[in-house]
Amino acid sequence: MKFINAVFTAAILLFGYSPFHSKACELTYLVIANQAEPFQINTSNHQSHSGIISDVVSLLAAKKPFSYTTHVMPFKRYVHEIKKQTYSNWISYGSPMWRTTADNRYQNKRLSKQPLFRASHLLVQRNSDPQHYQQVEDLFGKTVILLKGFDYPGLAPYIASGQIKKIGFKSHQSALNALNNQRGDLFVEMESRIRYAIKQHNIDPNTFKFTDIAHITPSLNIHLAFGNGVKQTTVDWIDDQIIIMKATGKLEAIINRYQ
Repeated sequence: MKFINAVFTAAILLFGYSPFHSKACELTYLVIANQAEPFQINTSNHQSHSGIISDVVSLLAAKKPFSYTTHVMPFKRYVHEIKKQTYSNWISYGSPMWRTTADNRYQNKRLSKQPLFRASHLLVQRNSDPQHYQQVEDLFGKTVILLKGFDYPGLAPYIASGQIKKIGFKSHQSALNALNNQRGDLFVEMESRIRYAIKQHNIDPNTFKFTDIAHITPSLNIHLAFGNGVKQTTVDWIDDQIIIMKATGKLEAIINRYQ
């Protein structure tokens, strides 16, 4: 008996013990269509997926504690399905900063303890625009271009009061083109998304000026997000893996693919 116990203990130390080894749980990976690059990138037929979040989920699943199926949908439907709890075992991404509105609270209710990375926002204006935007009051009376369906905590109260006007577009490319065509005064979005869109669509960056607006729309941490049906043991395991991915440089390597 002592010999058997010793062998079992050695096996645990050698191979690691996980409550998932007996049976992998099935998760539903929710992907926002065409608006979440470079976090989630999908082809026009939705048959191929990449991006920072998608690559992280794929790497985690390769370790075999869970399997997953992918569902791609527009952002409004994405929020609706989460709110309706169509998929209880879903995994996606979110941020504590996005809990400010009732609808977004569902997406960001249950997050990983470990953030994946930090995202900052840029204000983009035409290079010919002489205006300096140093405080939120400088945006009053201006028309801000935003992505349709998305909320920006630093701007939302002023948009609601009418002090800032907004116009929405379905993609980063169309938003940048609209700015260039003077359909709005400025475009506000995460820096990583703006830089990625400019690079992917061969847009001349010299057409624009870029201003960090952490004082208006603060930077935020991006986490993995989970539905209520995902077991806590799975979430805890994922948090441990994120720590390992950071320590080994694997997470940084994924992020750098999309710079």
